[in-house]
Amino acid sequence: MTIFLAIAFGLSLSVILLGFWADRSAVRARINGANGLPILVALIVSFLGSLVVALIAGIFGGWATMGWILLLTIPYHAGLAAFLIWRLQSLATRIGEIARQERERWMKPKA
Repeated sequence: MTIFLAIAFGLSLSVILLGFWADRSAVRARINGANGLPILVALIVSFLGSLVVALIAGIFGGWATMGWILLLTIPYHAGLAAFLIWRLQSLATRIGEIARQERERWMKPKA
């Protein structure tokens, strides 16, 4: 059961980080439009996958295992979402500041 749960956790983290990297790439390329949708979709897919993993763990590992998985999956997803969105917002703020400085440099009147 431990190997199964470790694989499920690794897949969950991979899916969420894939969504984060997609959003991060869009922000770094200054592409408007994604606005966190890849992270949201990845979190929803991961959460639904966690429910399936909890059901499988409940059938093969006991109902107590299912309870622990369900109990821990909500803070895991909420905490990871908060942290990754904070990092993405920090990156967007830095990129916006760089863009503002570039705009000011190019808009300066030449003497």
